[in-house]
Amino acid sequence: MLEEERFWLVRIISIIFILLFTHSCSSISSVVSMVGNAGISSKGFKSTFNDSYIKTKIVTKISILSIDNLHNVSVNVSKGKVLLTGYIDNFQERLEIVKNIWNIEGVKEIINELKIDDTVSISDRASDLLFKTKINSQLLFKSGINSNNYNVDVVDGEVYIIGLADNLEEKIEVEKLLSNIEGVSKLVTIIDISKNVR
Repeated sequence: MLEEERFWLVRIISIIFILLFTHSCSSISSVVSMVGNAGISSKGFKSTFNDSYIKTKIVTKISILSIDNLHNVSVNVSKGKVLLTGYIDNFQERLEIVKNIWNIEGVKEIINELKIDDTVSISDRASDLLFKTKINSQLLFKSGINSNNYNVDVVDGEVYIIGLADNLEEKIEVEKLLSNIEGVSKLVTIIDISKNVR
């Protein structure tokens, strides 16, 4: 047991060091949020922390690439599955991001939903963010759904959700809720069902 505690302590220190090194506020807040919700997520602390660790390594690795608009790229991780959403300038940069992520230990799958668009405006991103906030609010207040189990992103009205449902009924409820929200032009769900592995 002492060895396992040492292992987790090393990981926590590594994440803190990486976050301080990259100076990314969005990375810090998303990782802190992910770890903070570990106790009430179906994934439990260990899986949630592993995903946070993988996400931190991904953000660190791609932030050193020579890509101009990385601020338009979102990374979400659930049980080693990586969902990439947002906008990128060209196919070469898109490929470079994916290639670099595959080299990271713990990555089991990459769902690459990055759109090629070098003209995306601030108002477009603001509109996506507003829509994402609306969806997260509906998930939060919908009974029978543990909103801590999911990460949502919106790109040009297209909704992407990745996470872990407590059971099949919750998965169906999430998909039904999202498909009934006005303004969703496309819905992509990457939702596994919990096997109660902590």
